Amino acid sequence: MLLHSPALNHATPSSEAVETLEEAVRRLVQHLAPERIYLFGSLSRAEATPDSDIDLLVIVSESSLPRHRREALAYQSLWGMTAPIDVIVMTREEFQRGQQVSTSLPSTVIREGILLYERSKNG
Repeated sequence: MLLHSPALNHATPSSEAVETLEEAVRRLVQHLAPERIYLFGSLSRAEATPDSDIDLLVIVSESSLPRHRREALAYQSLWGMTAPIDVIVMTREEFQRGQQVSTSLPSTVIREGILLYERSKNG
């Protein structure tokens, strides 16, 4: 399910970072039932420093909630985790629309991000 991406091996996160990613993804999957979760930013580019946060992009099928409410739910699911985690939650439509602009976050995530989780096609 998670963290078996060859690209993540290239990023070479510490075992502590891998454990944090696994726990964060587990919680986000449990609470948001996303289609996909990407790691992006310095950790995905193997440029992380001790002060770096973990940047995650969560893609949900659809939602009637505004983006800030979706993200509040994501942060609630991560409550109590000690690592600094930044989460952005987009619908599939928002993500696809954003890919049409080369400088957008979705385009950057497609180019540089690492897919950590993808819901199976069987549900």
